[in-house]
This record gives sequence, structure tokens and C-alpha cells, in this order.
Amino acid sequence: MKPKNWPSYVIEKRLQGGRVAYYWNPPVRDLAAGFPLTREALGTDYAQAIERADLLNTHLHAWRRGRGGIRLEAAEPGYGTVAWLFDRYLKSSAFEKRVAERSRYEYRRALKRIEDTPTTVGGTVGGLPIASITPAAVDKIYEKLQTGPRGPRVRQANLSIDIGRRTWDVMRRLHPDIVPVTNPWCGVERDTSKRTKAAATRAEAYALADALRQIGEPHLGAAALICFEWHQRPEHVRAGDITWADWRPPHRPDAVHVRHAKTGEKGWIPLEDGEGPLFPELEAYLESLPRLGLPIVLTAGRRGPARPYSAEYAQRKVREARAVAQVGAHVTLDACRHGGMTELGDAELTEQGVMSLSMHKTPQAARLYVKRTEQQRASAARKRRRWVEANEPGAGVRIGRQTKSQNGGGQ
Repeated sequence: MKPKNWPSYVIEKRLQGGRVAYYWNPPVRDLAAGFPLTREALGTDYAQAIERADLLNTHLHAWRRGRGGIRLEAAEPGYGTVAWLFDRYLKSSAFEKRVAERSRYEYRRALKRIEDTPTTVGGTVGGLPIASITPAAVDKIYEKLQTGPRGPRVRQANLSIDIGRRTWDVMRRLHPDIVPVTNPWCGVERDTSKRTKAAATRAEAYALADALRQIGEPHLGAAALICFEWHQRPEHVRAGDITWADWRPPHRPDAVHVRHAKTGEKGWIPLEDGEGPLFPELEAYLESLPRLGLPIVLTAGRRGPARPYSAEYAQRKVREARAVAQVGAHVTLDACRHGGMTELGDAELTEQGVMSLSMHKTPQAARLYVKRTEQQRASAARKRRRWVEANEPGAGVRIGRQTKSQNGGGQ
């Protein structure tokens, strides 16, 4: 027997395994008369199913009274769920105005990872009501986010938590009637251990460029080399920020004009000096490319004119090229930029020299890209040894004598 408060038009169905699922099933006569909503699955949680059914019935009764022209947002499928919350945020002015174009793709991916996280009762987090997301639930979500199909993904999990917190704060202000005051994404005990982003070597960067040429994406190969040699950000190279007009223009035939879109810094990098060319490999690669438009990096469309690479398409092609080149998964366009910066450290440039080439404004920002390498350690150790020998005459001889003395002391 159904309880007294059982809503109209709710049916139940026993699933395999014994659980009961609930459905809201409006009358056929109302559907035939133009009622805009259809049958909806209410899930297996009794309390949530009843609450949702009451809301749908309220809308049905209002429609019957002649107010059917006003579609209540609250009656739409998915209203009040995590997926609805994220969708509204991504369509809000807060997202459009406050999140840079280059970061929007990562924001969407970060929220999608949360949405797609499976729950213990079936379904995904995206289908859960907002009210059910407690701090304890977020801790469980975070634990699952850290494990990806290819191994640990702590950085991505941390990013999802940060953006989830930001989304909740924005939507709380826009929808105070449905988003709870307490933000469950705050205070998560996260894994904050630093993981150095991998840097591609010169050999890996050029192998990737050659492989991209082999699979029919030579201009994307140029992007890898421009990131490595001229330290440009991949998203700006793909967007067409560096053009053929920047490279050896008539008024500066010995230089290339580069910009750091994030800091606003710009300047000319010499391409040759009194000893000869400074970037002969990259320039030889560029000379071999057909010019598809003003930007150096464009993809030739099968239908229509050439266009900039999208992030998704570029990433897919880089993955294909890595397989051809037989290089590690760490070799990305971003890793090429990091590798070029690290090579500046191997070459023992001063911080001022590094900043002049990378267009960073502060040494702190530049240091993030110059990875510590074994070559740098060996060079530092050799300089130290030279200092020791210059300031401690006979140091090596004394050590040798001590060793001989110690070896002979037991005889």
C-alpha cells in the first residue's frame, strides 16, 4: 500500500537486484493537449523522488490552470543537480568575463571530470542534487578524481576542486534559493606535493616536429619548434600570434618579433650574429613550409580556407606524432617550451639572459620553466672543483697522501 503523501502520477518499478526505481508519468491526455514535459525517471532515492514529483505536479497543475505559456525552469529535467549547476556557471557572465579564453577549455574539462565521477549507488555525480554534495561527499569525489585511466592525476584533481569551489561561490550568489551557503569544496585536504612538469629535450622536440610533418601536420611541427626555440606559449602560437611578417621583415631582416601575450612584453630576437645563424634548424624548417595565410601555424582545411588549430585537434595530432616518433607521453607542445627554457639553464645563461629571451617580467616566473638537470649539477660541481683547486693548492695531493697513509696504516 502506498503512503498517504504519495504524489500523483508516480509509479514504481522493481529493478534487478531488488531495488525500487520511481518514475513520474503525466497523463496522456495532458501530453496530447500540449503539456511540454514528458515522463521522467526520478531515481531510486524515495525522498528525492517524492520531492521532485511534487515539483513536477505543481507545474502540471499550473499549466492546467492556463499558465502553460510560462515554462518553469525548476520543472526542467536536471534542475538543481550538479550538472545543472556547472552548466549554468559555464553560461554565466562570471565565466565569460572573468575566465581568460586560454583557460576556458581547462575549466570545462575540470568540471566534466567531477560530473563524470561514478557514485556508489549508480549514476554519476552530475546527476546528484546539489543539496546532497556535503564536505564528506566532496572528499570521496576528490579521492576518485586522483585516479585516472592512465595512472595518478593529482594535478587535475586539485584543479577540479579549485574550480568546483569557484563555481559554487558564483552560483550561490546567483541562485541563493537552491545553492547552500556552506561551500563543501572548501577546506579539502589536498595532495599539494610539487610535481615538476616534464621538459622535452632538443632531440625530442625535433623528433616530434618531424613526426608531425610525416602525418601531414607540418605547421603544427613548426609550433613545437617555435615553442622550444623562441619560448612561445602553445596556445598563442596555435592562435596565430606569430606571423610570417614577424620573421625577418624587410625593416629587420636579421630578427624575429615575438610577444609574451600573458605579460605584454615584446621584442626582437636576433637570428644571427657575427659568428653565424642562431636558430638554423628552426629557420630551415620554416623555409620548407607553404604559407597558408598570414599566421605561420595554420591547418589546411579540406573544405574552405586554412584555419588555426583547436586545442583538441592539436592534442590529438601530437599524440599520433608521439607514436610515430616513439617518444614519451611527456612530449607535448608545452613540454617543448619548458625544454627550450631548461636548455637556457644548461647553457648557463644569467637570469637576465633567460628573461630577455623568454619575455618574463620577473626572475621568479622564469625560474619555474628552467628545470634543474644533471648537466647543470655537473657544471656547478666542476666550477666548485676549480675553485677548490685554485684556492687550496695541493688539495688533491693531500687527499692522495692521506689515502696512501690510511691504506698503509694497517700493515
